[in-house]
Amino acid sequence: MSVSYDFSKCENEAKEIQPNAYYVCMYMMAIGMGEITQKNHLEVYARLVLLNASSLSTDEPWMNLEMVKALTGAKFNIENESRTKFSSRMFNCLLRDIEYLERAKSKEVA
Repeated sequence: MSVSYDFSKCENEAKEIQPNAYYVCMYMMAIGMGEITQKNHLEVYARLVLLNASSLSTDEPWMNLEMVKALTGAKFNIENESRTKFSSRMFNCLLRDIEYLERAKSKEVA
C-alpha cells in the first residue's frame, strides 16, 4: 500500500514543503503519526527529535518545528502508534545501534 497525504487544510506556508511531500510522509510513517493537528503538533515534533536521537545524531531533525507548525492540518494514511509503542521502538533501535558500535569497536581492538 502506498502512503498518501492531504495538505489541503494546511496553511499557505505548506506549499513550500509540498515538493518534499515524499520525505514528510516517510518521517510521519517512521514516527507513527497519521495527522498533524494543533493539539498534537508538539508531540509530532518531539517524536521527530526522538527519531533523530535514536540514530545517534545530535543535529536538529530535517523536519523542524516550523515545518511541523506549517503542516498543521495535514493528514496521512498512516496508522497511529501509541506513545508507549513508539518510545519502546526508538529505545530498542538505539540500544541495537549502540551494541553494534560496541561490537565493532571491540573487533578493532582485537
